[in-house]
Amino acid sequence: MSAQPESQLLSDARTGDGAAFESLIGPLRRPLFAYIYRMTTHPQDAEDLLQDTLVRVLESLPSFRCESQFKTWLFGIATHVCLDHLRARKRWRVEAQLIGEQEASEKGQHEQLIAVASDPAFVFEIREHIAFCFSCVSRTLEPEDQAALMLREVLGFSNQESADILEISEPIFRHRLASARSIMARSYEGLCQLISKTGMCSQCRGLREITPEQNRGKDLVQIEVAPGVPVSAESLFDARLEIARHADLEHGGTAPMHRIFFRSLTAREQSR
Repeated sequence: MSAQPESQLLSDARTGDGAAFESLIGPLRRPLFAYIYRMTTHPQDAEDLLQDTLVRVLESLPSFRCESQFKTWLFGIATHVCLDHLRARKRWRVEAQLIGEQEASEKGQHEQLIAVASDPAFVFEIREHIAFCFSCVSRTLEPEDQAALMLREVLGFSNQESADILEISEPIFRHRLASARSIMARSYEGLCQLISKTGMCSQCRGLREITPEQNRGKDLVQIEVAPGVPVSAESLFDARLEIARHADLEHGGTAPMHRIFFRSLTAREQSR
């Protein structure tokens, strides 16, 4: 990373200095891709939208007035690129993962998953799968609500920064965030056996079973909330969110399997 201050890098990048532009973007490229990937849930779409974002950033640099941090401005552009993309596509059904689990039991898909799981480089990490589930369920939200949840709860932007990125007032942002959290918490109820023992989805267990023992990462039997915190849909949501926030969904050992799921889920949900 360049030792030059951000203001100098911005000044140089505005004059067409490619090295300065890369010094600005380089440290943020991976978290930027992670955000776009979790918003779009499709690897090739994420790559394409990352490039679209960088083109818009380069074109817009002369008009950037430094009224916010460069990172906030950058993620703002990425957010609107994602929103344009998602508005043109269908929201996913809450039961999309259950349908995906049924598809995984079909011969072709099942054999494909076994082949991926048997690769010595593959590691099935429950934490990464929780992050995958989180992104799947978030795709059932309105795109603006999905962005509110990702910006505040995953990326850690403040309410005001998130509101500025979405170009709405801070009270409206808080309403969107509360709505997104409530819908997500309700959607998880009855779906995941890591959340509720009576949940319908046994995907985590099933995927562990097809993964050779030596390729299994750290296991989780049941998600637990913080000591002294009553168990509720909201507290369980927070526990799952904490795991999803820190999991390496994009590049972790389980990523090859999740790319298969994201491609098939995206294709099916868009074509219905």
